[in-house]
Amino acid sequence: MANLKLDLVNNLNNEKYYEEIELIRLAQEPNMNYKEKIESMKNRLLSISMLNSSLGLVEQYFQEPVQAAPQAAPATPQAAPNGQSHAE
Repeated sequence: MANLKLDLVNNLNNEKYYEEIELIRLAQEPNMNYKEKIESMKNRLLSISMLNSSLGLVEQYFQEPVQAAPQAAPATPQAAPNGQSHAE
């Protein structure tokens, strides 16, 4: 499953990267109708937010199995040297 998760994360990250590049390009485009630019940038931002959510869900649903750690023996109180329990 590790390869599946890795491939999915890589694919989502690639899509996100290209959406961010396009968003920057749109912001710097001087010869575009303002209303179309705003609408296109809004769509890019919605796409980026969906990709961010998808990346979070991949981490949530494709977790690596957790191995149980060996349990340590419970600590027992240690008696003071010479059987004393407090300083005199």
